[in-house]
Amino acid sequence: MARVLQKCKDDPRNVHYPCAQSRCGHPWTVRYREPGGRAGGQREKSFEKKGQADVFAAKVERDKDLGTYIAPTGLLQPLAAVYREFIASGDRVNGTRYQYETSLRLHVEPYFGGTAIGAVRPKDLQAWLKWMVEERGYRESTAINRYETLAGVFSFAVANEYITKNPCQHVRTSRRRVKRKAKKTIRLPTLEEIEAIERHLPGPYKLLVWLMAGCGLRIGEACAVTLQQFDFEAGLIYVDRQVTQDGENEEPRTAVQRAITKGRGRAHCVRHLKWRDLDEGRAVPLPPSIAVRVQEHVQRHGTFRVRDAMNRLPGDYLFSNVGGTNILMYSLVDRLWRKAKQSAGITRKITPHWLRHFFASAGLSKGVPVTDMAEWLGHRDPRITHETYAHVMPDAPGRLRALMDSVFTRETELSLPLEFEAVVQAA
Repeated sequence: MARVLQKCKDDPRNVHYPCAQSRCGHPWTVRYREPGGRAGGQREKSFEKKGQADVFAAKVERDKDLGTYIAPTGLLQPLAAVYREFIASGDRVNGTRYQYETSLRLHVEPYFGGTAIGAVRPKDLQAWLKWMVEERGYRESTAINRYETLAGVFSFAVANEYITKNPCQHVRTSRRRVKRKAKKTIRLPTLEEIEAIERHLPGPYKLLVWLMAGCGLRIGEACAVTLQQFDFEAGLIYVDRQVTQDGENEEPRTAVQRAITKGRGRAHCVRHLKWRDLDEGRAVPLPPSIAVRVQEHVQRHGTFRVRDAMNRLPGDYLFSNVGGTNILMYSLVDRLWRKAKQSAGITRKITPHWLRHFFASAGLSKGVPVTDMAEWLGHRDPRITHETYAHVMPDAPGRLRALMDSVFTRETELSLPLEFEAVVQAA
């Protein structure tokens, strides 16, 4: 049991012992043990008034009974230190870890400094959001992304008994308001612009354009395409890997290497798709015209053989660097793309990612089901696809009305089974 006492009257080692005054004004001390019986550490906390000490003593015993007791050492841990523990925990790819480290360095440490995690209140988080937007000049969507990561850090702290409550729970209304205000503008290239850029790309890299515009591949996925991913007979390309800039760096041996890496994993690598299991990918329809281009590309330019190694997955890659000695990297694609756009006389901004938007918008505008398109784009939730590309989708209610009218007027003949089995999720 927690004990409330005045050291000036009960502890011979106290400088004021023995104190004979009944209202001496000396502090009151709560002496208690942490959970674990005699194995629990003994702690003390002092208060100016006995009432405050009594309240704290009762709270300590109640928390011990309920199993919600948090040691003071946990509450006093710096927020930045717990953030680093959060980054090191779990099975995170290097790109995610790097983003978290960057956010800690640029957004969390400059504002919170050495603040203890137990001292952060909802008002502090609201002030931090405001600081990122008004003082640092970030977009509200960027600030809210950093906030959601920090919310994960506080959840990690609760799970590991540094704190009892997540202060981010009280900022949810503000978070939803900010996210509603964030809108994304989707821009599309014309088919003429796509063809013009493709004409001005060097021969070994022309196929990149068609894989992105005709199959919806991300630039990293297109750079990592191997011959083994194609099933020409079935008309499919199986997307299961990507080139990223988050590989493991070898130990730097020169000053230049140390300056480039700065201790962080930023090497180019080929790895399985982010957020997917090692055997998980997606099968995307391969248009016959693009299948022909793939075969012509292999005949003219061959493939680049990669063996299983650090930062590499084996396969016969369709693209490589200019010298044919390494995988295709972002910097080269960006340089070639900008030069081709300039040579084509295109002045407006067009990025390679716009080709993926072209693929999605073209399919959805012609009535391809959003669930199918979400699968081929690699979206886990079809709602993402619908919310992003709703502006190009045909009017679904209008199509349904026209269809049902044509059925009932016998303009459209239906051939439906009298019964069939459906897979449903058990309640």
